[in-house]
Amino acid sequence: MMVSETLDQLRSLGTEQTRNTYLRHGLGPNVFGVSYAHLGQLKKAFVGRGKDKDLAHQVALALWQSGNFEARTLATMIADPKQFSPAEAEAWVADVRNHALADTLAGLVAATPFAEQKAGEWTSQSAEFVQRTGYALLAKQAQQSALSDACLEAYISQIENHIPKAANRAKEGMNNALIAIGCRSETLRHMVEAAADRLGPVVIDHGDTACQTFVIRPYLEKVWARKASKI
Repeated sequence: MMVSETLDQLRSLGTEQTRNTYLRHGLGPNVFGVSYAHLGQLKKAFVGRGKDKDLAHQVALALWQSGNFEARTLATMIADPKQFSPAEAEAWVADVRNHALADTLAGLVAATPFAEQKAGEWTSQSAEFVQRTGYALLAKQAQQSALSDACLEAYISQIENHIPKAANRAKEGMNNALIAIGCRSETLRHMVEAAADRLGPVVIDHGDTACQTFVIRPYLEKVWARKASKI
């Protein structure tokens, strides 16, 4: 499936209802309204056993250039992490203008050999969605055990120092990263909970949506209760 065909298919799969939902979540204005279920189905045309990774990667680069939200989301799903370069990562993160795309880009970068470097660089920048991508990347690394507990402990202090003045979606990314770190080990859990107690409620503006901010201590209590029940 080539680029023009993929864009045509994305356009045909869009619905006005989903488009309006995406617009309310701040993902517009260049959106077709394609569901993530359909994006997952399209991914199968490019990724999997017997698929041409080189072709998929080239299509991903072209889809990103379209500027369309769903095309860029699909690009993060089919790009080859082994071919994705640090320069391409920097170019893409500079284009990100919403939290959903920041999170999917983080998923791609998490599979690259330079993930740890980019997490450090992006979480230190001031731009809202670069920071969001960096903290989403950090959360994925915490879940994948890619970083040491000592490294994650340093990030807890960094987040505690910067979250009060962070931009809205960067703040949400920091909150989510704290939760991911707190799921990693009992020691880190207690450090995250202590930081959360000092910070107090983290307030995120979710716009005209029903989304709610994850509250750290109750969330971690549920996670660790589930872990205990499986022992």
